[in-house]
Amino acid sequence: MAAHRQAMMAREFLREISKIVNFEMQDPRMRMVTITRVEPAPDFKTAKVYFSMLADEKVLADAQRALQDARNFVRAQLRARMKSLRYIPELMFKFDKAIEGSVRISKLIDKVAEERAAAEAARKLAEGTGEVPSGGETDGGEEEDGEEAGGPGDC
Repeated sequence: MAAHRQAMMAREFLREISKIVNFEMQDPRMRMVTITRVEPAPDFKTAKVYFSMLADEKVLADAQRALQDARNFVRAQLRARMKSLRYIPELMFKFDKAIEGSVRISKLIDKVAEERAAAEAARKLAEGTGEVPSGGETDGGEEEDGEEAGGPGDC
């Protein structure tokens, strides 16, 4: 039961902190910050707030510093919104490296796909088929099964 309550409160903290950071804070260092998850401690005295943003290291460090500087403001806003809680947790903002890893993996997959397409095109040219991989047309004007284009079965 405690784990269920902790997960439910994590979702509520995530929703409220996201609203506060995105709509109520005027700091330009936090323009592109996205709150990705919140991990409250079992006693709700502390909570790790993970955020992501696509930026270089300097902008990222500035955003993290701005979030840390604003944590008391965020807590005060949470206190006003979540009046049923006895304690509002101390917030620790941390960069969520999982998003950065996902972007890096996606770029690697795209690179491998491009290399495979280039290798396939080179292989087809070496075999002398004359097929162009991006257009999918043959140099003979015929379809792959040997029938001419525009036959009775074509739509």
